[in-house]
Amino acid sequence: MKVLIGYDGSASAEAALEELKRAGLPADTKILVATVASIWTPPTEIASLPGAALTSRRLTATMAQLQNQAERTLNEAEETAGEAAARIKSDFPEWQVGTTILSGDAAFEIIRQAAAWHADLIVTGSQNRSAIGRFFLGSVSQKVFIEADCSVRIARSETTIDKDASRRIVAGIDDSESADLIVDAIAERNWTANSAVKLVTATDIFRENSVSPFKEFIKTQDFHNQAREKLAASGLKVSAAVNVGEASNELLVEAEKWNADCIFVGTRDIRGILDRFLIGSVSAGLAANAPCSVEVVRAHAV
Repeated sequence: MKVLIGYDGSASAEAALEELKRAGLPADTKILVATVASIWTPPTEIASLPGAALTSRRLTATMAQLQNQAERTLNEAEETAGEAAARIKSDFPEWQVGTTILSGDAAFEIIRQAAAWHADLIVTGSQNRSAIGRFFLGSVSQKVFIEADCSVRIARSETTIDKDASRRIVAGIDDSESADLIVDAIAERNWTANSAVKLVTATDIFRENSVSPFKEFIKTQDFHNQAREKLAASGLKVSAAVNVGEASNELLVEAEKWNADCIFVGTRDIRGILDRFLIGSVSAGLAANAPCSVEVVRAHAV
């Protein structure tokens, strides 16, 4: 499994590294730590701009200063990425860990590098925290979450994590194709002993064109049973809940009530002109408001 980690040395990035301990990643995982350096150099045409007041000597000195600053920034980025790689290697000696330094817009470069490297998963921190203590998505995480072609894990962790502790996973599934992807993604991970997954399906029996409650229940039971079988075969304890209400809210309630480590959701593979703004209201709402990590599963990752 190939995992790209967007790392900038911030507190949320550090939390994302710690949170890897409960992501269930396999022993053959390949990690690429990507650190983006913010570098700007003036165009060579600056000397010919009309009315430019810089003399040739001053321009040369300015260019040299900017070049020195760029080199310092790159060196700092390399040091930052190297420290993250060393920490990951210490926690997971069996993993292959490498680094790459990118330059430009952070979100764009992370998405581009993930595509070029054929990453299965991008891991990023939530980046920000509101005045009332609730995590919320920073602009980089939000853009990566929305626009990446592969799965994305928004990692949240406030405490030191026991690597060997059992995990609690909430899986938001319905009868769409994304449910199979979510179940497969969870089943293929390497979870610690006694880890458990709770299948949560939210239904609104009052919505327009909804089927009868009885038919809805039978349909839900069918795909819950299929998911149970596959997840139990991978060694997980499995339970299920069917809640009446809006999906994002019901998943948040279950995650908080169950003290979940992560919520897995899908995107329904929404593509096209609105894809940048609407990847699935459930996934987007959870990523912004969940008290735990959220992993959105996309077909590219399976």
